[in-house]
Amino acid sequence: MPARNLTAMAGANASVKVRGVSRHLALVCLPLLLAFAEPARAAEKPLNLLVITADDMNADSAGWIGNTLGVTPNLDAFARTAHRFVNSHVTVPICQPGRSALMTGCVPHRNGALGFNPIKRDVPTLVEVLRDAGYYTAVISKAVHMAPADKFPWHAVGEQSLGKQPTKFADKFREVLAAAANEKKPFFVNANICDPHRPFINGTGKKAKTDDPLDGARVFKSDEVTVPAFLEDLPRVREEVAQYYSSVSRFDVAFGLVMKELAAAGRDADTIVVFMSDHGMSFPFSKATVYYNGTWSPVLIRYPGQRKPKAHTDFVSSVDVMPSVLELLGVKPPAGMDGRSWVPLLKGEAQPDRDFVITHVNTVSSGKSFVQRCIRTKDRALMFHAWVGGPDKFRVEAMSGLSFAAMNASTDPAVRTRVKQLVEGEPLMLFDLTADPTERKNLVRDPKSAADVAELSRKLLAHMKRTEDPQTKAFEAALAIQ
Repeated sequence: MPARNLTAMAGANASVKVRGVSRHLALVCLPLLLAFAEPARAAEKPLNLLVITADDMNADSAGWIGNTLGVTPNLDAFARTAHRFVNSHVTVPICQPGRSALMTGCVPHRNGALGFNPIKRDVPTLVEVLRDAGYYTAVISKAVHMAPADKFPWHAVGEQSLGKQPTKFADKFREVLAAAANEKKPFFVNANICDPHRPFINGTGKKAKTDDPLDGARVFKSDEVTVPAFLEDLPRVREEVAQYYSSVSRFDVAFGLVMKELAAAGRDADTIVVFMSDHGMSFPFSKATVYYNGTWSPVLIRYPGQRKPKAHTDFVSSVDVMPSVLELLGVKPPAGMDGRSWVPLLKGEAQPDRDFVITHVNTVSSGKSFVQRCIRTKDRALMFHAWVGGPDKFRVEAMSGLSFAAMNASTDPAVRTRVKQLVEGEPLMLFDLTADPTERKNLVRDPKSAADVAELSRKLLAHMKRTEDPQTKAFEAALAIQ
């Protein structure tokens, strides 16, 4: 379901509470707590930053944005205290290039990480900027997906295996907070929870594991879940969706433990907390695609001195995170970022060109190039698939499980059409998100859609030229043929 239909629902959760603040800490942080009129101000005591990510979690898996399974009570509790950007999309819906965009504030063809390759050495990272500003920097899991290592100079690294072990993950987070306190430095911690990335709880495949602890996660059965509308409700799909939700539950356990440790350390009142998923779920038409469910990743942000939190419907991107948190921290941003700070939006001001967002795919985990671009608004999406007509049919890791195999084996004409859309594609695709929220009917050749195609292609082309996108000429050629 598009986020535009969920705004009222999200807006109902607008209350804010300050929790776990000791009397002493409240007195120390009183100037911050009273600064409601100006979130981006220089603080006498530097603020801390905690960025928490889920790995491959669809936006609408969370209760705070409408899911009724009750699988994310800890995340939902946090959402009630935070600003909620319900029309946020990641710049790249793939792990390494997506995290590179998040940590540089730059689109992939400008930071250099088109796929699973290092960023350019002349592009500043959030880790470098905050370390230079005197911060203690730490990452828990996913460090391997931020390269080269010397561009991400963490003081401490929690190993990848912690990502699916909630209790041990929280133990490491507690150690990091203590280390920062011992160093007498403000901290920047990037806590990357690896659920619900494949393999799922009770999942299958060569990478499946049975020794990761549940730590109290709820295990779902097939008859307990609802298959997302963009997928096909086939028995094997439903089975895998249940496995996925079990992994979402374990993510929520880890999230709750991290927030509990933050409060126990007395750092609730002086820490900016940002939550987002790195992209959509690892299923067809989601992860590694510019379809809606691949890139939609609502952001939650809570910061000291914030105004009454609310749902924001402006279209924002993950490249906006770095300039936003730097402004909130009062740290000078590096030049050359593509993202724009959300601070004006948080203060209730308007920003131009917040009625659309642009997303990218280049090289996928297999090393193959499946170039995609998309510009989307609240009711339209125009996609460019440069790989169509090339040597390979579309194939990504998200198609390796039960769901795509079930779709591919189906003889149902509607399912066969859906498979063809995914693996063969079309160079240009226009979708009416009001009438067709799951993006199944391409209207690009419909004469009634000519004005939409012209307007969206003009904006996308302007972005491509401004950022020197190497796919600009290919997009212009596709428009000419169309």
